[in-house]
Amino acid sequence: MSVSTDDESKPTTDDERSAPTWVRTARRYGPFVAVIVVVGLAVALFGGGGDDDDGDDASEAQEAADTDELIASGPMTWERAEAEGVDVDFGPQCDTETGRVMMPSQYAPPCVEPFTGDNGGATSPGVTEDEIKIIRYSPDPALDPLGASMIAGAGADVDPATAEQVVQDYVAVYNEMYESYGREVVIERYVGTGAANDQEAARNDAIAIAEQEPFAVIGGPPQASPVFASEIASHDIICGPGCATALSESLVDQYAPYIWQVNGTPEQSAALASELISNLAGPGPAELAGDPALREQDRVYALVHYDTEDGDYEESFEATVDALADGGIELATDVEFTLDTARMQENARTVIARLEDEDVTTVIYTGDPLTPEALTKEASAQDYHPEWILGPNVLADTTIFARRTDHDQWKNGFGIGFPPARGERSTQEAWRLYEWAYGEPPANNTVGVLDPQLRTIFTGIHMAGAELRPETFRDGLYRAPSSGGGPTTPQVSRGSQGVWPEERWPVDNGGLDDLTVIWFDPDATGEDETGAEGQGMYRYANGGQRYTLGNMPESQEEAGLFDLESSVTVYDEVPESEQVPDYPPPDL
Repeated sequence: MSVSTDDESKPTTDDERSAPTWVRTARRYGPFVAVIVVVGLAVALFGGGGDDDDGDDASEAQEAADTDELIASGPMTWERAEAEGVDVDFGPQCDTETGRVMMPSQYAPPCVEPFTGDNGGATSPGVTEDEIKIIRYSPDPALDPLGASMIAGAGADVDPATAEQVVQDYVAVYNEMYESYGREVVIERYVGTGAANDQEAARNDAIAIAEQEPFAVIGGPPQASPVFASEIASHDIICGPGCATALSESLVDQYAPYIWQVNGTPEQSAALASELISNLAGPGPAELAGDPALREQDRVYALVHYDTEDGDYEESFEATVDALADGGIELATDVEFTLDTARMQENARTVIARLEDEDVTTVIYTGDPLTPEALTKEASAQDYHPEWILGPNVLADTTIFARRTDHDQWKNGFGIGFPPARGERSTQEAWRLYEWAYGEPPANNTVGVLDPQLRTIFTGIHMAGAELRPETFRDGLYRAPSSGGGPTTPQVSRGSQGVWPEERWPVDNGGLDDLTVIWFDPDATGEDETGAEGQGMYRYANGGQRYTLGNMPESQEEAGLFDLESSVTVYDEVPESEQVPDYPPPDL
């Protein structure tokens, strides 16, 4: 970690950067980015950068999302049949009570009329009459031993063989349950030739994959995501979840309709987080600080934020500053850092000293999951006890990493939670679906990451219709209705479904729509996200209630912050509102 040398007391936003920002967007995180790919958690990243050229494809996407003919132009869905007043036999796998496929999931796709007839054959590269070829990029742990050891230390399974097995198992389920119009989805593995931050290897891998002419790619080197994703998309190949990680809206628009992510865009994450922070910790006394003297003072804000040496995340930083200002929060200073695990604790001393010198009472943190450990321990060493507010982050909103912090520090504040409130592993979406289909647990515990990548691809195919092309895949994702939104299932939608303000987001090309409020309870005990028992847990306020933009709680009381009775650490049972019918499993 290195500290910014800028000594100004206000945010700096006017540095000129030499490299194009879209090339530099996802170099934000080092070895811990690999954790995202394999830990099996729902993560919302906060990135930035992008090209100013939106391109004609973005306009086409907006037109497609806005037109009333979107549903009518697609396959015969439950919604279309109701609109047209026709009776349709949707087959034995359709739940006629819900209008969705009979899968035990909040994200089960809408029923579509079973396909018969001519599917058009080779409608797109990677698509034939019988097959849809998808490439799944798989990192090589041997090329990043530090990252692999960190992942294993967090309790995740780093065995590529078991990960590949569960992927193929999910594909078998989805080929049976989703409509693919006479074709079978085939997933082929490609092993990366470089570490997560190897830009040249990422580009070469993307070119090698493109030569195999797949319809889509999932997975990728997350630290080199802009290079990898733009190379894939430039070959008119869909860069799906994992292939694209925390890419800005300008880059997504530039390559529309080829780039798709699981989570919301960085700009959406910033808007959500800033509204919540403004509501719960706006100007006024720093009442959540650990130091009684600081509680008597009015809040003095600092943003501690990650960037690269090239300033890849200046655009995201500026978006956060603007969003906070809209809520009445003006930063007294900001401290920029880069990740250097060898010097983390040493540089934390400089960061904390600077915050104290600036009389900061309230630290808003956006970044990786490792730095809070160093910062909080150093704060205690310097007898500095401010408010800690966790903004958009990578895995810092998980109990796994929160337990590594100085507990007496991390309890003094609250966090933005993008992952949902947790239930026992057998109740979680991906885990439950696997056990339903196969009668036993999956062989790899990272299914929470592996499954959403696959589900997004299959949903787009299912809703696209027989003429599968990138444009119809896009329309398929736009047609898919908003799903989730309960404490244990984040809301996911795309297109124009009234979730995001149309004046800012006429078309939503993200995924995740909402967040929850969390705080760290050092006295709570239980399992972390990998099933390890321990002390210290994140509590989900109001039972993990989730909030969309414009609908955030207006006060700490309304949010249920620090109310033990209304909070939850781990659900023993899925809330009644999120329980799904018990369908018979497929005959695989």
